[in-house]
Amino acid sequence: MASDPREDLQENGKGRGGSKANGSNPAPSCVDRDLAILNMRLHGLTFHEIARQLPEAGFRPVSVSRVHAIVAKSLRSCREQPARELRQLELLRLDQLQAAHYKAAMGGDAAAASRVLSIMDRRAKLLGLDAGPEAVVSLEEARVTLLKKLDALARGLADGDAKAKK
Repeated sequence: MASDPREDLQENGKGRGGSKANGSNPAPSCVDRDLAILNMRLHGLTFHEIARQLPEAGFRPVSVSRVHAIVAKSLRSCREQPARELRQLELLRLDQLQAAHYKAAMGGDAAAASRVLSIMDRRAKLLGLDAGPEAVVSLEEARVTLLKKLDALARGLADGDAKAKK
């Protein structure tokens, strides 16, 4: 990855310069813009920063909410791969943050310990490790519970039919 997402755009011939191959200056497409937005997001830019930098990269200005919508739509449309990559990126960032504070935390720095615990909590949420015991139900337990509910519902309907006939 390049250090600056705008460099990636220039290397790929996107942005203000248009196509490098024929020297023309076509307007960047929405696909180019969306890829630039995702690239900037993967480089850690906030939605506000992306909205501010799009014109510098040769794209028409868009609102912060539009940038957010583009990122959300892209993640929904290709849920697995981008989400997996973004999760890995977030985990890497959490690892770096934890490494920066861990030694101080182990040395007794209460503020650093609090930060490390917050980072660990965020990692657990990201990985789904905080699911409560109610979320861990065996298939057999779920089947038994469902059968009991269906039986109770059937009895309730039967009782209701009997009362309706009286």
